[in-house]
Amino acid sequence: MSRRPKPVRDHYTESLATNSQNLARQLAGASVSESETREIIDAISSLYLKETEKIAEECERDIMALEKVPSPLGLFVSCISQVAQDVRSPAAADLLQKYVAAWEDWM
Repeated sequence: MSRRPKPVRDHYTESLATNSQNLARQLAGASVSESETREIIDAISSLYLKETEKIAEECERDIMALEKVPSPLGLFVSCISQVAQDVRSPAAADLLQKYVAAWEDWM
């Protein structure tokens, strides 16, 4: 009996859950309000899940597409960079920009 690989969609959604929890914790640590934290996480999640659907559909048609789509973390940081422009508090903006800068440095 062979094991089936985990669906691409599952990898991405599990990564979103983990990364969102970590980001929410860091925003709370930076004294960002719960309401703003929720708005930020919701905005990131919305963008991320839309892209995840596109990625999953593409990979269902051609598994080799995985080689050219962003990693779950890369997609998360890309969504952060889009949301970072619209945050209200300086503390949240600073933390989100640090995420993006760290990713750019790492890449």
